[in-house]
Amino acid sequence: MYLKKLEIQGFKSFPEYTLIEFDQGMTAVVGPNGSGKSNVTDAIRWVLGEQSVKTLRGGKMEDVIFNGTQSRKAMNYAEVSLTFDNTDHFLDYEYGEIQITRRLYRSGESEYQINHVNCRLKDIVGLFLDTGLGKDGYSIVGQGRVDEILSTKSEDRRRVIEEASGIVKFKVRKEEAERKLNSTEQNLVRIDDILNELSERIGPLKEQSEKAISYHKAYESLKENDIALLVRRIDDANNAMGDSGSVKEKLEAEIKEQEDRYIEFRENNSELTRRSEELDDKIEDKRQELSDVTEEMHDTVSDIKINEERLRQLNDSILNSDNEEKELGDEIERLKNDYADRISKADALLEQANSEKKSTEEIISQRDELLEEFRNSEKSNDSIKKNIENKTNELLDTKEKMTSASAQIAAMEDRLRELTSNRQVSASLKAEMETKLKEADAAWHDMMEKEGEVTSDMTSREERLKELSAEESKLLADYEKDNRAFVSDKARLKLLQDLESRKEGYQESVRRLFNEVGEHSHGIVGVIGDLISTKKEYETAIEIALASAIHNVVTKTEKNAADLIDVLKTKRLGRVTFLPIENIKPRSIDRNVVAGCSRKHGYIGVASDLVENPREIDDIVSNLLGKILICETMEDARGIAREASHSVKVITLEGDCINAGGSLTGGSVRRDSAGILGRAREIEDLKDKLVKTEQRLSVSEAKRQELDEKTGDIKREVEQLGEQLKYFAMERVKAESEYRNVASRLEELESGIVDSEKLIHDISADKLKLQDDLEELGQIVKETEGELSDYREDIVRSDNKNKEFNAKLDELREKISKGNTESERILAERNGVLNLAAHIKEELSKAQQELSELASDREKDVADSEALKKTIEDQKASSEKMKTVYESMSEEIRKLNEEKAQIEKERSGFVAKLTEINDGINLLRDKYNSLVSKYEKYITDIDFSKNRLWEDYETTYDNVVGKYPPVENINETVKLISSLKGKIKALGPVNMNSIEEYKEISERYEFMMSQRNDIVEAKTNLEKVIAELIEEMKTQFIDQFTTINENFKTVFTDLFNGGSAEIVLENEEDVLNCGIEIKAQPPGKKLQSLTLLSGGERCLTAIALLFAILQLRPSPFVILDEVEAALDDVNVSRFTDFVRRYCVRSQFILVTHRKGTMEACDRMYGVTMQERGISKILSMRIQ
Repeated sequence: MYLKKLEIQGFKSFPEYTLIEFDQGMTAVVGPNGSGKSNVTDAIRWVLGEQSVKTLRGGKMEDVIFNGTQSRKAMNYAEVSLTFDNTDHFLDYEYGEIQITRRLYRSGESEYQINHVNCRLKDIVGLFLDTGLGKDGYSIVGQGRVDEILSTKSEDRRRVIEEASGIVKFKVRKEEAERKLNSTEQNLVRIDDILNELSERIGPLKEQSEKAISYHKAYESLKENDIALLVRRIDDANNAMGDSGSVKEKLEAEIKEQEDRYIEFRENNSELTRRSEELDDKIEDKRQELSDVTEEMHDTVSDIKINEERLRQLNDSILNSDNEEKELGDEIERLKNDYADRISKADALLEQANSEKKSTEEIISQRDELLEEFRNSEKSNDSIKKNIENKTNELLDTKEKMTSASAQIAAMEDRLRELTSNRQVSASLKAEMETKLKEADAAWHDMMEKEGEVTSDMTSREERLKELSAEESKLLADYEKDNRAFVSDKARLKLLQDLESRKEGYQESVRRLFNEVGEHSHGIVGVIGDLISTKKEYETAIEIALASAIHNVVTKTEKNAADLIDVLKTKRLGRVTFLPIENIKPRSIDRNVVAGCSRKHGYIGVASDLVENPREIDDIVSNLLGKILICETMEDARGIAREASHSVKVITLEGDCINAGGSLTGGSVRRDSAGILGRAREIEDLKDKLVKTEQRLSVSEAKRQELDEKTGDIKREVEQLGEQLKYFAMERVKAESEYRNVASRLEELESGIVDSEKLIHDISADKLKLQDDLEELGQIVKETEGELSDYREDIVRSDNKNKEFNAKLDELREKISKGNTESERILAERNGVLNLAAHIKEELSKAQQELSELASDREKDVADSEALKKTIEDQKASSEKMKTVYESMSEEIRKLNEEKAQIEKERSGFVAKLTEINDGINLLRDKYNSLVSKYEKYITDIDFSKNRLWEDYETTYDNVVGKYPPVENINETVKLISSLKGKIKALGPVNMNSIEEYKEISERYEFMMSQRNDIVEAKTNLEKVIAELIEEMKTQFIDQFTTINENFKTVFTDLFNGGSAEIVLENEEDVLNCGIEIKAQPPGKKLQSLTLLSGGERCLTAIALLFAILQLRPSPFVILDEVEAALDDVNVSRFTDFVRRYCVRSQFILVTHRKGTMEACDRMYGVTMQERGISKILSMRIQ
């Protein structure tokens, strides 16, 4: 297996897609400091799963994404892919080629892939466990890793040894087993808690089942006497209803006679009303037609004035366009000539530069031939030649800098001339704009004065109109507010009614049961949540107190409940808890306890006393809520609970709870809308609110119509003045717009002049600085040439033949330098000419575009002018015709008003008679309603008693009449019923489901015991697995550690040409956790601490340990990032020899800047940063 290629995009300094292909053997990655070569190593670490930002040399994980430069935008993601040749199946994977990919988005999302299939980070890390290739493996040794291996913290180097010894997989399995063991122990604690709870419930359930039989006998006697009493009350009410029937019929006949008379008079009045309304419609139609004619006349006059002014403006615009077209034509011709001159000059400069470059290349060829001869005679003068070469390079660099500075100065001078010319043109335009600005300002103020005069005439009328408008706005705002509330409340009411009908909020099993059998069959009284209601402020506390009991279904008898349970089982509808009225017994708190708690601050009452419910379920409510107290706050609850010695449950208004026994339950309670208890209350509140809101809307609508009539008259008066004001406002806006346009253009020109002056100043300063730099470079050239002259004299004294070669080389280098300098100067000059030509071309394009737009606007203005002339003539003719129509309509309206006044006089007599008859009818109806109220009360009493029969006992009057002994003495019967209820209450709470519950809990207890035994067995097995893993890890680690130590001794001696070293466990009793110490004794030195070794010795020691590990467990590839930086040339040579020796079994990738390492490699990649902040890759094969 070996590493085939690395693909990078958007990672650190590699924004573009970059491909690096690796061969077997040694590959070098080289480049200057800061070029990004170590980012290649970071990319490999990152794709292998590195999560430490510090290791990746960043502050946060987003830092690995390319962050942009001055010329490039930041990228939104980073992606790195690593491809391996796995034909030998070194990795336990089915494919012969494996590609792993990691992608990170700036939003924080990450993606991992193996062979283009999404996977987890855990999958990638697991793939490389114990191979040495992981993010912490010994196959990647980056900057600073040497110090980490040799640091005073021996635990740091332990990770490398563990990876090499192959126990990392065992360690991961051990940690996983320990996590499972911890989870198993937690499960065991939870099951023990459940078993304790179940054992406490079994005993009380047995006692509850025995009380159920006594309760049933007392309830049957209560039912017989209560039904007999209800039958007696129904019979008494029926007898009383017969006496009021005849009186009711007589009153109905009198009311009918008076209503017939009222209808006759109302029909006569309606006919007159109809005729009056028809006249109103005719008058309104005529008035509307007259208003339309008047408005059309005003619009026509206004349009004539506007069109005449528009015609004048169009004629002025056409004249201005003609003048501007001539000026633009001249400017375009000048720009074309100037552009052609610049392009011609640039072509000539390019030809001259190419010629100069060709001559220089011929000289370079001559120099290379001479250098080849010179190298053959250079052996005796290596030191002197090296000095000459360095000084020559310095001289060339300095001259190149001088050439670049000269080219920059020339470009700055061209730019200064251009800016000076532009500033003069802008100054000329500024003077013209200042004149136009004064003219526009005068026209603007003239229109403002005229507008002010018309506005003054409208002031008195508008103030009254504003008062009416404000009143109408307030009225409209109130109307809209009420209307929005009406719509919102109506929608809310429909939603709540829908939820109520569908039993939303209840358990699914309850809803399914009601859908199957209905809400009032099989003896169902209702759901607790529907039968109980309370004040809004108590709803949360009562719902918390009821808990799941709010979903319980109340039935009349135990048999009803049993039948319903059969339905649930047969239909598979789920489970429901039923509360038979005859079984459930009330519960209460001791009076002394209640008396003591009631004196405490915040006490509200017993929960059962704070709710309303049908009398028949009093015992059930008492059973559910009778032993619960309600208070205001948690602080109050704590005091009340202490007073009751924690013998009762106390709940606050917010739902927090102190349970009997002292435990506390609390937290947030979601209250986005009314709960089950509050739903019915909210429905009734919404109905009342809707009625009141509808009444307010009717009143507001009437007031609004009255205000509309008042404001209509004033608005018509204002409209005439408004037309005049509209015309002057339009003219003022036009004048103001012209003024602002001119002012804006003037401001732009002034800003441009200031910017040009600032730019001229900045460029001039930069030019002076470059000239100073040029003088300093010239001095450096003189000094360097002097030093070169001294070196050449030394060479002459040592070898006359070398002097002849040096003279020729100097001559050629001078020619090359001059040729390069001249070529760069010509190209710089050409670039300046091309930049100026591009600027001229841009100005030419703008001028041509402006000329085209100007011609198009002029043609449109000429066409609009002709059309306006025809329109004005037609509008004047139309105005004369409308005046004649206006006079005719005014006369028709006057005649219709006279006819309407006569009809209204006749109507007033009929209205008085109708009022008289209506008053008489109302007196008769009052008498009738009083009689009906008494009649309805008897019916209500009968219905109440019959409803009680059905709701409490699920029977009817017809079924029970005559079946029970008649009640002779109502009072005695009431006392007997009360006594029976007391007896039932004395039994206390009765759980009719206790037998079934006892059976279920017993079965559950046995099941949980079985579960506990299984968990105990699993815990024992896990502890055994962990012990076996630890023993196996110890054996393998000791064996591999011993081998690595022997290898380390041998490699250390080879690298140092002597000396000795070893690795030692700090605590042999704890081999899996103790630190590892390195002892080293270079040749000729005493055994000493690693911290006292030199930098080169420390580096070589770390390299020795690395090769010792590779000798035991060869890694398919090894990446070394500047690990040999601290070595001298001799030790670098030893280092590369070792690497070459290990290349047989491993592929080496070396990030380096050492010459000896580069020479030993088979292939070399260069990392450059031609563009600031952007790394590029260059490839070279070395023969």
